[in-house]
Amino acid sequence: MKCPGCGYANLPGADCCENCMASLSQVDVPQPLDAMERSLMEEPVACLQPLRPLTVEPQTRLDEAVCFMRNHGIGCVLVTDAAGKLTGILTERDLLQKVAGKGGELARLQVADCMTAMPEWSKPEYPLGYALQRMIVSDIRYLPLVDDDGRPVGIVSSRDVIAYMANRFRDARDACDPRGPAME
Repeated sequence: MKCPGCGYANLPGADCCENCMASLSQVDVPQPLDAMERSLMEEPVACLQPLRPLTVEPQTRLDEAVCFMRNHGIGCVLVTDAAGKLTGILTERDLLQKVAGKGGELARLQVADCMTAMPEWSKPEYPLGYALQRMIVSDIRYLPLVDDDGRPVGIVSSRDVIAYMANRFRDARDACDPRGPAME
């Protein structure tokens, strides 16, 4: 890593220049190259306008949770303990991978038997890029948002991220096109 002050070639990750002792802490910080990167690095997850999460308790019967999801037209429910803190998530994927084809009666199972315990989560104020990275690395479609006490305050889906990014791309394209916004 080259020191911006004296030009000395330091080892990558050095906190200060070995030659002039200048701070290098900001040298390695990625800088956005365009509006999309700036958005991912600076916009909070809350800009996705997360939905209010629907929750169930771990001891809820699985058939009730499935009906709840179907009646609300949602692909997941968050699982909370008695204090309202996030303890798990039950998704359509959980149902397909852990229940479908096993021959068990849903009424005999509890949500706790099939949920993903201790799911990935974010806070609404975290950068959008953080949420996207967690979703990609963990291969998840839904990301719960929690407050400082671990209580769910929202949920975002991969569809929310895709729609947001599509709008950003469209805005950037329209801003660059001298003919104005594209007709769709």
